[in-house]
Amino acid sequence: MEITKPSIIRLARRAGIKSLSEECFPLLRALIHQRLEHVIQNSLIINSEHQTKTLMADDIYTSLSINNENLTQSNDLGTSTITK
Repeated sequence: MEITKPSIIRLARRAGIKSLSEECFPLLRALIHQRLEHVIQNSLIINSEHQTKTLMADDIYTSLSINNENLTQSNDLGTSTITK
């Protein structure tokens, strides 16, 4: 399963990018895949330390904070923000 072109376009629009060339899509797919794989691997290691079978949001937050990417969630707006 791969990330679809419309999904990448939605992410780009949310980031403020107005247009993308066709050459960008394979590169972006590879980068997203690599990044997700790294975060999920770290999250699973953290999860195994907690000795649970269910991956929780806290495991992902901890994984991101280990990589110096602090994800904070605002309960007022229901949104998440990444700060470096």
